[in-house]
Amino acid sequence: MAKKNPAKKARKLKEPHKSQQGQQAPANRRQSRATIWDRTRGWLLLKVDDPEAAASQVSELFCCGGDYFVVVRADVVKGSPFNLIVPIDAAAEHWTTAVKLVVALVKPRSSETAQVVTYHPAVPHQASCFVTQKEHKLFRLDEYDPPGRHPKSPGANPWG
Repeated sequence: MAKKNPAKKARKLKEPHKSQQGQQAPANRRQSRATIWDRTRGWLLLKVDDPEAAASQVSELFCCGGDYFVVVRADVVKGSPFNLIVPIDAAAEHWTTAVKLVVALVKPRSSETAQVVTYHPAVPHQASCFVTQKEHKLFRLDEYDPPGRHPKSPGANPWG
């Protein structure tokens, strides 16, 4: 029996048609934080047997999902009941799909999710970051020259 590959399923999600991309909410729709963002952002916290191997598996999803969801990265961590943390940014209606794909891929012993309720700063891409000398040398990004503290996240998108 062939194994199902959740990453393959994720690649099948189609991008919205070009005519639908960048559409704004109707003018009569109340502009709360939820309707401004129309995204669910949060973390999937996982306890897995081999976190390095699981992180490698999750990396198969980094380029999947189109505008529906983004599996941001996979962080192997210590000092917590969980040993793998996966940030996810998804259209509200696709959050559960993204979580289920990651869980199906790595088959954790346990998992939890934590969803963002309020952003501080209000535009999450304006969060500060610190780029070390070594990171700058290995992954040259001219916008972070010189290395050190910067007033935005790497890959910041001014359009949210």
